[in-house]
Amino acid sequence: MRAAGFAILLVTQQIAAQEAPVAPAAPLAASRRIPRRIVLPIVMGAAAAAAASAYFVSKADDPVGSCTGPSCVLPLSVGIGLFVGYLMGREMDQAYAVRYRRGTPVFTPGQQLTLQGEPQWLSVGPRRGAAGGSGGVQLFTTDGAPKALARRATGIRGVHAVEIGTNSVTVAATTGLYEFAADSAIGARLRDGDITTVATLNGRRVVGVGDRLEVAPAPGARDTTWRAQAAGAPVRAMTADGRTRVLWVATDSALLAYELSGDSLLRLSSARLRGGARTVRTDGTRVVVAAGERGLWLFDVDNAAIARERFVWTGARFAYDALITRERLYVAGGGEGLFVLDARALRGTVLGLARQVGFAVALGEQGDYTYVLDRTAPAVHRIKSDFPLR
Repeated sequence: MRAAGFAILLVTQQIAAQEAPVAPAAPLAASRRIPRRIVLPIVMGAAAAAAASAYFVSKADDPVGSCTGPSCVLPLSVGIGLFVGYLMGREMDQAYAVRYRRGTPVFTPGQQLTLQGEPQWLSVGPRRGAAGGSGGVQLFTTDGAPKALARRATGIRGVHAVEIGTNSVTVAATTGLYEFAADSAIGARLRDGDITTVATLNGRRVVGVGDRLEVAPAPGARDTTWRAQAAGAPVRAMTADGRTRVLWVATDSALLAYELSGDSLLRLSSARLRGGARTVRTDGTRVVVAAGERGLWLFDVDNAAIARERFVWTGARFAYDALITRERLYVAGGGEGLFVLDARALRGTVLGLARQVGFAVALGEQGDYTYVLDRTAPAVHRIKSDFPLR
């Protein structure tokens, strides 16, 4: 019977060795944690051995059935303890892997402001921020803990993008381009049509209309015609870099760079995108494109206008938005939360995953703070851009 006990132990070890590995945890967490399918069999086996030994010390002369002696009961108890411990440990490892599958959980301390309506888009400026959606645009302060201000564009449906300026709020929607004063309810429609996105380059508004880019006329110009430039594919997102004066445009198939030349746009470069885009952001030296279920692309920028692909990251089920902030790359992953990637790495290295921000769909940055739009609450979270990851 002693041989039977050792056989049970051997089978248990073989099962553990042949068990398919669970999804890997984040490197930092995995390096600090001993798999529970190793720990629990040892604990349960030792407990079973101790219990069996204590029983035989107190009742060594009492018969216990066909398996009457320590040579039978002790190995059998230990084998059962090992096997049960292994099953328990495996379940704990699988639950742990599910929790850490996308990245090590991190905590994001900060402030939160509850919003109204169904916000989808976020724009943050030095004094104010704007969260836009089907219920209009909610303004809030950004010079401290966020506080609600007035609402604008409450009657506009089909909002595609929002841009906050010093004294105005610009809304791109299916029915046109609108501008509202930040300090009053006065608003005006600047252009008709289905406007997919908007940006301001050198004081001139640029909009995406289908597969065209259009530049607003110069202030005070007699010619009020919007100058059009073909992009070659439907325009999905754009952002203007005030430092390099380059306009980055993402279409369904390419990342394009433009500069303003007179009243028109001059294309500087083009980089391939394998799929559609939701947002495009830049910090002057890097450009990131969030592309929904296709993940995101990170590009390095040479000579302020030539983008070289560094990596493609598909770790999130859906990348709603992305933001480069110093040495980090934040990704709004919807219900999964806020992913933190290493913006210096040569590949998509996840440093952590913050779940306290809810259903993250849009990001913004002002000063030392990052703003996260939570669609489900709905709310906007204000967190330190360099919050600790451990």
